[in-house]
Amino acid sequence: MQFDGDALTIDLNMSMEEVREFEQFVRPRIEYIETIEVDEGNSLKNSALLALLVSLKRTRPELKIPFLERGVNTTGVYGTLHWICYD
Repeated sequence: MQFDGDALTIDLNMSMEEVREFEQFVRPRIEYIETIEVDEGNSLKNSALLALLVSLKRTRPELKIPFLERGVNTTGVYGTLHWICYD
């Protein structure tokens, strides 16, 4: 996780414990974050991170999360994952 000004960059390869720590970090600071970028160098390790990102987007609709907006992720382990997010 890397915080640079109003942009936060996270890694897809987070364990469940890391997702919990990320949530504890980001929830109190959600008003100060403009964009959450996802470093897609690794595979999505669990669906909890995806669910958390969707929850953050619903909490603050103006938050930019390009990874979610794309709606697809391809990994060597899971193949191609598609999702649909409704506002």
